[in-house]
Amino acid sequence: MQANAGRHNAVEGMDSVPTVKAMRLCAILGLALLFACSGARFVKPLNKKQHAASVSLGGPLIVYGQTATPIPFLTANYGYGIDSTLTGFAGVNITSALFGNAQMELGATKQITKQRFYIPGVSITPAINVIYRNQNTKKIYPQVAVNAFWEYGKRRSYFYIGVDNWFEPALKRKYGIEQKNHWFFCPAIGHSFAGERWNFNVEVKVMAPNLSNEKLVVEYVTPFQSHGAFGVFLGYTRKF
Repeated sequence: MQANAGRHNAVEGMDSVPTVKAMRLCAILGLALLFACSGARFVKPLNKKQHAASVSLGGPLIVYGQTATPIPFLTANYGYGIDSTLTGFAGVNITSALFGNAQMELGATKQITKQRFYIPGVSITPAINVIYRNQNTKKIYPQVAVNAFWEYGKRRSYFYIGVDNWFEPALKRKYGIEQKNHWFFCPAIGHSFAGERWNFNVEVKVMAPNLSNEKLVVEYVTPFQSHGAFGVFLGYTRKF
């Protein structure tokens, strides 16, 4: 999520490593973590008492050589339909864990309006994202996502648009530097192809377009020149 000041936050708490390549990899990891590095969890609630397990692969696009390449973040989620309009979920970032950072997410999706013809259904998803490395390096980010979705067809596939909002509660960054950015938003558009027991999801997202991405260790691909990052995500959900 942090961009212009990301050089301090991204590597905060990371142990020193023996090679420049490893240092850059850790920095990329930290920056991507702070760029809301996952696709939408549950845009539309599950049916009552329905379970679902999902995986998502993707991340912000960076310029690697002459090619735009997504940082391959893998996340796993589990959801349960508390009722027909409310789904609780929990998730873990598997790629983050491989680099010694525990990143977990707890939240719920509540549908607040139903679709009526061309007027979309609307859902809201509050969540807490926890990132933990050790006692000296731990962060909690509140999140709120709002999505509008349009169902169609016999299988009830749907298009959606939305915005994911992250909030930085800390007043200071590392070394006592003032934290000037407390709100980071990520507009997204996606489509979920639905089967009887599965969904396949494709999503594109602009991450933190309100923040500068200049003078960082990597070059992000973005439609806003020196701000934000463009992300691509693929997801698969199994319902049971």
